[in-house]
Amino acid sequence: ADARAELRGLVTDAFNTDKEGKINSALIFLLLRRESDDLRWKRGQDAIRDAMRVVGSKTYVRCYQRIAHDAPWEAITIDLAKA
Repeated sequence: ADARAELRGLVTDAFNTDKEGKINSALIFLLLRRESDDLRWKRGQDAIRDAMRVVGSKTYVRCYQRIAHDAPWEAITIDLAKA
């Protein structure tokens, strides 16, 4: 309540939800990147980090081929989801 108005605005914007009730994670990460010497700010950033959970991850593999040793590399598209 006693923080500067621009900081209150950043936090309010970051935690506003869309129509589906989801927050904008990009704005949350923006809060984590913002530096401050304020102990309350650092505790708030720690609380956000503690609340973050990885719900899933994906591994990507890129494959390339070339017809000859001196030919340029060409990307090979492999769609495992269609297999």
